[in-house]
Amino acid sequence: MVNVGQTAIKIAGRDAGALCAIVEIVDSNYVIIDGQARRRKCNIRHLEFLDKQVKLKKGASSSDVVKALNEVGFKIELKEKRKEKKEKTSKPVKKRKIKEKTVKKTGASKKQK
Repeated sequence: MVNVGQTAIKIAGRDAGALCAIVEIVDSNYVIIDGQARRRKCNIRHLEFLDKQVKLKKGASSSDVVKALNEVGFKIELKEKRKEKKEKTSKPVKKRKIKEKTVKKTGASKKQK
């Protein structure tokens, strides 16, 4: 039986080998995990459960999960996802093409019949 706060190691997928804790139970096959792995829905067959358990509330935040795992004895750092702001560059401005005004010639230049 799986409980909220159960620690595990992810054994399949992109985050394989990452330590995580169960934050929420979706149904009998799926749980939501967080920790070194990204916070996401995960099949319980992709997890190898450890004997340690942490105290977490259902739906705990990422920082709460990291603090709880550190208290139990695991060393995990919370990754900050803040991006540096880029300097805004102005768009190049197109210059309008100015047509030269043509002078209309009047009747004098027309050919006479």
